[in-house]
Amino acid sequence: MSNQTEEFLSVRNLVTHFPLDEGTVVAVDGASFDVQAGMTLGIVGESGCGKSVAARSILRILDKPGVIVDGEIRFRRRSANGEVGEVVDLTTYDADGDEMRSIRGGEIAYVFQEPMTSFSPVHTIGNQLMEAILLHRNVSKKEAEEIALDMLRQVGIPLPEERIRQYSFELSGGLRQRAMIAMALSCNPSLLIADEPTTALDVTTQAQILELLQNLQKDFGMAVMLITHDLGVIAEMADNVVVMYLGKVVESAPVDDIFHNPKHPYTKALLESIPRVQSGSREKLASITGSIPHPYDRPTGCAFNPRCPAFMEGTCDVGEPELTNVESNHQVSCFLFQGG
Repeated sequence: MSNQTEEFLSVRNLVTHFPLDEGTVVAVDGASFDVQAGMTLGIVGESGCGKSVAARSILRILDKPGVIVDGEIRFRRRSANGEVGEVVDLTTYDADGDEMRSIRGGEIAYVFQEPMTSFSPVHTIGNQLMEAILLHRNVSKKEAEEIALDMLRQVGIPLPEERIRQYSFELSGGLRQRAMIAMALSCNPSLLIADEPTTALDVTTQAQILELLQNLQKDFGMAVMLITHDLGVIAEMADNVVVMYLGKVVESAPVDDIFHNPKHPYTKALLESIPRVQSGSREKLASITGSIPHPYDRPTGCAFNPRCPAFMEGTCDVGEPELTNVESNHQVSCFLFQGG
């Protein structure tokens, strides 16, 4: 287990914009959350709610013209001897500077949603693993190859001596995802950000990848930030959960509270839309009315109000609710819990 303090990664009031000719897209709108050392934070929400942009903001790898316009990303760095280091604000670093490059991949690693587009098709898997290792670790080329082989073994890739010389298109989806995890963990990061790591995989392979991540987290003692729209994955993997909607955090709580004591109408709607084992054969699944608003046509007041079954006219469509404590370690952004 990591010996880092709990104030490991702290995101406060993060605002990320994409200024375009048609207008400004507010992808992340004042999000705040914490990742504790050795724990898993699950970030859940529908597609387009800002989960991936928040994660990319942390690593400063936003697609152009994305820009962080406000907020802090406080990260406790690792010292040269591997012990607890100083707390820095990643928003103050140059995205292309040496400091951020040393953190990106070395201390914070990222497993992308689609490994086929993340690997170079003209370089072998081994070359790409070794490049990452040589960039962040003071080892020889021969040592880098041994580390790469060992990582491929640890993530359960069979015949690693052969796979290391293959290209990404020669591997199945499951093996590509394992190779991506091997690359992410090759420099022993403090934090692993996994962005929809099982989306493109079949159910059996999904289960294998999730089990692999759990085992590697124990072995490496790292924190994990897991981004997904799958509440089943959240239930299995997460210690704490953040629910996002239209760039905002609408609920934050330990995983048991989210499933057994949800507060926000959006969280409740997400949970009600999950198929249940005891459901009848012709029973319709519950669905959330409407869809996420267009980024150029955001509703006034609470962003969820056009779809909310608990909508209160003159309140929900006028002001924006604050994220407030309703119980210990349980926060919700809803006027139902703010006295109207």
